Amino acid sequence: MEKTLLIKNARVWPSARAEPINQASVLVRDGRIAKVGRFTARADVTVDADGQLLMPGLIQSHIHLCQTIFRGLGEDLPLLPWLRTVVWPMEAAHDPDSIRASALLSCAELIRSGTTAFLSIETVRYTEHAFHAVHETGLNGVIGHCLMDMTGGYPPLAVDIDDALADMEALREGWAGHPRLRLCVAPRFALSCSAANMRKAADYARENGLRLHTHSSEQVEEVELVRARTGLPNIEYLHSVGLTGPDVGLAHCVHTEPHERELLRETGTHVLHCPSANFKLASGIAPIPEYLDAGINVSIGADGAPCNNRLDQFMEMREAGLMQKIRLGAEALAARDVVWMATEGGARALGWEDEMGTLEPGKRANMILVNQDSVHAIPSEDPATNLVYSNVASDVLMTIVDGRILFEDGALTTIDEDRLRADVRRQRQRLLKRSE
Repeated sequence: MEKTLLIKNARVWPSARAEPINQASVLVRDGRIAKVGRFTARADVTVDADGQLLMPGLIQSHIHLCQTIFRGLGEDLPLLPWLRTVVWPMEAAHDPDSIRASALLSCAELIRSGTTAFLSIETVRYTEHAFHAVHETGLNGVIGHCLMDMTGGYPPLAVDIDDALADMEALREGWAGHPRLRLCVAPRFALSCSAANMRKAADYARENGLRLHTHSSEQVEEVELVRARTGLPNIEYLHSVGLTGPDVGLAHCVHTEPHERELLRETGTHVLHCPSANFKLASGIAPIPEYLDAGINVSIGADGAPCNNRLDQFMEMREAGLMQKIRLGAEALAARDVVWMATEGGARALGWEDEMGTLEPGKRANMILVNQDSVHAIPSEDPATNLVYSNVASDVLMTIVDGRILFEDGALTTIDEDRLRADVRRQRQRLLKRSE
């Protein structure tokens, strides 16, 4: 990593709700932002932004690195059949090499499209190989080890909670103190984990200062099954087993009742919005403006490639805005609010709000340079409107994480893409054979 990096002659957008600063610079020292504004300085490496937009890196708060290698296999299915007939059999067939290939493929796509940090749920085995892959790429990540027991009704992925927590402990000890990566505890969802499993998971997370990450209220059938099994609405049930609070992220939250929304607000639980996945699996439209109006933190993620099929935060931002306008009218959910969810909202969901999400001195130098001169963006001058409704992922010119340039001049700097493509194709074929 360079000791000092200067991005000059940029249109610097420090945060979603701030105004951009033209002809400005950002100075990075030892991976952190040292100065933002109009100034001159020397640095070990200087990049002339040529007037393009320099902004906080995008943050995805719900993805599955282990599923990217399944891309294109779970087409035209609703959630529960999609899980039982495609995703779970493929996850059960994973080995360390296929996990690594899938994680590297995910990171390549994330970096190219301007995502600098993420929160994930992996599968029940081999999570250490996802950690190793992400470590190599330079990204920031909070990586979740998935918990499932026999409640899920899929024996190949059932792991006794004590064994699962032993795996968690090995991961925690092995990756403690890593500067860019953290572990989180990820009980899959209420239908695949017993109450005891979830309570023990929540207790373990809090005893060790780890975040909790699960799915909730994605589809009507799921909500109905949880109520039939537990006698409670989904989020109320999760609250009863310890899975609400400022250290908890709930993916989806499409179908919630008013008192559940109040519970989210009271407990400070984070909502992880996944627009494209909710469209493709026909889950519905989450009440995002209502959550924001209530003071609930909302962030954005792509979910897994088998239900999306891209890990593209630009697409997610666009769809997040459009779906609320269809639902509530053209005035709903301003573009700046969408960008806020994709940056600062994500930082809060990851528990890294003091480290990222805005360009401020002292924070990690997680930044992206975005082309605002493409023919599909000009002549608009508003960065939020451009980012949400005009820009596309290929407009990302540079991705910087902790002051290290991970993508520039159309190429990744930490991943050999030709080798990755060959390995992904090879591992996918082996995975399909093992899943037969």
